[in-house]
Amino acid sequence: MDVSIINPFLSATVNLFENMFAIEAQAGAPFLLEVELNHRWELSGLLGVTGGYQGIVAVRFPKMLADKMLQKSGVETKTEEERLDTLNGMVGELTNIVAGNAATALADVRIEISPPVVILGKNHRIAWPRNMPVIGIPFSTPNGPFEVDVCFKR
Repeated sequence: MDVSIINPFLSATVNLFENMFAIEAQAGAPFLLEVELNHRWELSGLLGVTGGYQGIVAVRFPKMLADKMLQKSGVETKTEEERLDTLNGMVGELTNIVAGNAATALADVRIEISPPVVILGKNHRIAWPRNMPVIGIPFSTPNGPFEVDVCFKR
């Protein structure tokens, strides 16, 4: 996979965490994602990409970090159901922002993004396309880890 498509997602993610939540996010070394039967991610925001590249972007969080981000956002909820709905909406919107900012940086390629979908639950599975590699980009923050996964072909 072309690193020039991955770098805009790295930059967009780091900028988002710093600007929206005042959380420093450090990117780790990208790796080839294998089939995951057990993982630590409890919320995954996914969206499709079409145009010059086709594929999928996933931004994946443990619930503890997502809760901390919601707290830092200043959004207050009255019930547990409302908090979970807000949390899911936040993860979807964060995925949308990361992909949108990366798409802007990749303007010469012209990509379009679908509305995000949020998957939740312990050990949920994403059925990635089998004909493209999936690159995982781990991030660490003072409030816990998260991951951005990208799967593209030109």
